[in-house]
Amino acid sequence: MSLDGIWVFEVAGLYGWERLSTVFMEKGRYLGGSSSIYSQGKYVIKGKKVKIQLDVTQHGDLSVVFGIKSRHFSTVTTAKIKKKGQKIEGIVRMEGARSNVNTYHVRWIKQEKILALPSK
Repeated sequence: MSLDGIWVFEVAGLYGWERLSTVFMEKGRYLGGSSSIYSQGKYVIKGKKVKIQLDVTQHGDLSVVFGIKSRHFSTVTTAKIKKKGQKIEGIVRMEGARSNVNTYHVRWIKQEKILALPSK
C-alpha cells in the first residue's frame, strides 16, 4: 500500500478535530507545514499499520505542545491505515517518552495524489 499524496493533518482537540497542517508523503518521506510549524521525517508501512517519525520546528510564537514550550522536538506516531489508504488514525507522542500521559489523537485525510512533473 502506498501513502504517496497530499494530506491534511488534524489533531483531536476540545472542540473536535483541528486542522494543523498540509502534509506531503512520498516514498517514505514526510514533509509538512503551516503558518507556525513545519515537520520533516520518515514513515514505514507494515501491513495496515504505519510508524511516522518526525522532527518538528515551531516558528513565530511558540505554543505549548506535549506540556513544553520548545522550538524543536521529535515525535513518534503509531497509526492504522483506514478507508483503503485514504485515512490514517493514531496516537502521537514525544520521541523517547516513557509513558502515554502526553499523547494526542491524530489523523491524516488524503486530499490528492502527488502528480509527476513533466520531464523537459
